[in-house]
Amino acid sequence: MNKLKPLGITYLSILVTYLIADFIWLGIIAKADYSNSIGHLMRDSYPMWPWIAFYLIYSACILRLAIFNGAKPTFARVFANAFILGLASYGAYNLTNYAILADWPLSITFKDWIWGTSITTASALVGFFALSFATRRLEKAQSAV
Repeated sequence: MNKLKPLGITYLSILVTYLIADFIWLGIIAKADYSNSIGHLMRDSYPMWPWIAFYLIYSACILRLAIFNGAKPTFARVFANAFILGLASYGAYNLTNYAILADWPLSITFKDWIWGTSITTASALVGFFALSFATRRLEKAQSAV
């Protein structure tokens, strides 16, 4: 296992966690609430490229800003970094929508803000555990040589 493999495993674990959890949240759990609250603002069909770009880029941001940010990744650091990243990112999105869109509900602002902070944090922690696992495997493989 080369040294880039743990990085790839970490990124993929963040991306997959984020995709699955967000699909469950947006597609099942909160779908009716979002539709009832902001359905009149939604398109009839969605272009795929913005979704793909968001998930790929935001997962890379989680990787870089929450895990590989120059400090040794520890559970507490990754948790705090990811929480702050989610709080800032989803806060900017939701507060901006609330400020400029006449029909953007305050309830969705807070619900989505909490969700975004939570999913960012959870995805980063899954990535942290994947990195720990991959790093241990790499060290074990190197010591066996």
